[in-house]
Amino acid sequence: RWRRFRWLVLLLSALPGYATVQAATDEAQVFAEVVITLSLVNQSDLVFGEIAASNSPGTVILSPDGSRISTGGTFVNSTVSGGAAAFDVNGLPNAVYAITLPESVVLTGASGNSMVVDNFTSLPASNGLTDPGGEQNLFVGGTLNVNSNQAVGSYSGQMSVTVVYN
Repeated sequence: RWRRFRWLVLLLSALPGYATVQAATDEAQVFAEVVITLSLVNQSDLVFGEIAASNSPGTVILSPDGSRISTGGTFVNSTVSGGAAAFDVNGLPNAVYAITLPESVVLTGASGNSMVVDNFTSLPASNGLTDPGGEQNLFVGGTLNVNSNQAVGSYSGQMSVTVVYN
């Protein structure tokens, strides 16, 4: 029996497709580069300024350039200015980065009343480009949704803006 088995193994190994499997090895270089961290520093907050509400809901749209427009039953006090949020972006020279803005932010007043800010916009828009010194200014605006008969008072909230290299 043992002879037949050895003979069968020798016969099968000689046939095409039953040859011994061979391994191959090669090498590749491994690289990594550490770059300057992209940073974002707040210089000024998003301020809608003084507004007046009526018995109709409305909005205050604050553009990244600082201009304000009111709609519906909301009015802005033009003698008290508002302003877009301003950030300094610092990183690699001539680097493209993506900007992520919040979907919405709830502003809460001392009496527990609230308003929502949404439709955030930025300048530059969705992507920025640092200058040869690795810097760029980023401005953020948004839309304040004012309820009908919104309670008088100061309202505040917190927003997060994120930048990341593309």
